Amino acid sequence: MRPRRFRGGIVWMVVLFMLLIWPSIQVYNLFSPKAEASDPLKMLYEVAQFQTNLLKGSLQEAARYDSTEPLQKLKLVAYSAAFAHERLVRAAGKKQLPELPSLNKVVETITLMQLNGDRPLTDSEKEMISMSAEAMTRLYDSYALVYNSSGGWIASKREELVSADKDLKEVLESYFTPK
Repeated sequence: MRPRRFRGGIVWMVVLFMLLIWPSIQVYNLFSPKAEASDPLKMLYEVAQFQTNLLKGSLQEAARYDSTEPLQKLKLVAYSAAFAHERLVRAAGKKQLPELPSLNKVVETITLMQLNGDRPLTDSEKEMISMSAEAMTRLYDSYALVYNSSGGWIASKREELVSADKDLKEVLESYFTPK
């Protein structure tokens, strides 16, 4: 009996793959365009900016309300804007982005207004909501520009944001300290 001859067809195919085809695939992958990774901080800023814009619109809409019942929507939007901003401050740091206590003050004020259930809004409450909407517009305008497209925080807009937050907080506190 003759010993069986080793057939190397499969071995030669594997060697050919390893020497020619596999390096070609690697070179192709090296030079092919890749999906760009997104900056999580920028994405979180976009979420917070979106929530702040919703709050601005909800406050403008609330200026037309006649009772406290529809303010529930505004309270939820304010809470979500405050939550998103707090997370952004934690991610970016307090040196880069200030805390905005006025956002929580909106939630607190609406909660206080709703304590007695659904009731008509007084003229002073309507005026306070209208003034809050104006102050929130200024706050949003600063908020929209505090972060630039190259990923940096703009210090001058940060100061405008602090000032707008202070203005909104003062308007809201006027509800707690009637004249």
